[in-house]
Amino acid sequence: MKGNYWNHRVLAKEYKDEIYFEIHEVYYENDQPMGHTKKPISVGGENIKTIRWVLKKMKEATKKPILWGDDRFPLKFK
Repeated sequence: MKGNYWNHRVLAKEYKDEIYFEIHEVYYENDQPMGHTKKPISVGGENIKTIRWVLKKMKEATKKPILWGDDRFPLKFK
């Protein structure tokens, strides 16, 4: 993809010396990650087809490099 867009990505966060992972929407400008949703996304939609699409995109997110979701965003996690 080129330009401005969004996709689902796994973000790593650190809390009390523990690392945990969540799926967020990440927004890009000129193909660079510029921001993400504050809260992780949920699975839902107006119909079952939409839910299947969201689940597919979430699964695809697990195959992409993980990004930090804290003040280290958009650095890659390890």
